[in-house]
This record gives sequence, structure tokens and C-alpha cells, in this order.
Amino acid sequence: MPSGHAFLRQRLALVERWLANPAREFIPAGKRRVRRRAQPANRQDLTYKREARLLRKLLACTREGQLLTTLKAWRSGLGEFLRGHHRQYKEMQDAYDAWLRLPRDERSSMPKPPEPPSARYVDVDGAPWIIDDRFMALLDDLVERLQKWLGEE
Repeated sequence: MPSGHAFLRQRLALVERWLANPAREFIPAGKRRVRRRAQPANRQDLTYKREARLLRKLLACTREGQLLTTLKAWRSGLGEFLRGHHRQYKEMQDAYDAWLRLPRDERSSMPKPPEPPSARYVDVDGAPWIIDDRFMALLDDLVERLQKWLGEE
């Protein structure tokens, strides 16, 4: 039977290798594809840093056989947290989005409304996490990859 922790260690080694070489010309594009780098390396590296941190956390706090259950529970709980954050700051986000949709010349003559704060979540160990759509997509991707690894699709 495939090991979930073996998957995490293999994925972490891969992500750390990508982080060690930030200036590479080709980067992963999902589904066993690569693409030529279009974004600056620092934005892509932030995604990899977040993934590496999440993989380390999973390795440290999950037992073998509980990984998929843990990921799904985190996805559900953090999804609810993010929805609550969006509800709480909806008016502020709507005003900010409306300002961003204005043409550039109109935007420069209007005061910039306050930008809503990031959804900051503090886990049981006291570690802060920024929960956003990219983080949720990362969780979804890990669940999908782990299911494939374990043969549970």
C-alpha cells in the first residue's frame, strides 16, 4: 500500500529543489506539464514556499493513514473561515473592487478606499497562515495528488 508520508516527503523534496533554483526557465504547469516562466520568480517562489511550509506541517502533525482525512478537514474548516472573512469584509471589498474597475485617469483623481485585510488564521501551534484562494487551490491540488498517489480516485 502506498504511503501518504512517502508522498509528502517526495513532494517536499521536489518543491525544495524548485526553491533552490528560482531562476530556472521552465516551471511546472500541473498535470505533468511544464511551461516557460512568464511571471517573475519571486511570485512563483511564494507559492512554493507556502506549499513547502504546508507539507512540513502535514509531515509533523499527521499519522500515516490520516493524511487525506486531515487535508479534507483542513480544506473544509479553512474554507468556512475564508467564507466568513469574505462576509465580514464584503462592503469594504466591493468598494475597493469598484475603485479598481474605474479607468486609470478617474482612479487617480479619487481617493483609494481601504483595502480589506488578508484572512489571517492562527493554527493551534500559534503559527499564522494567510488563507486566500491560492492557498485553497493548493489544498485542493494536494488532495487530488494524494488521492491519485493512493489510488483512491
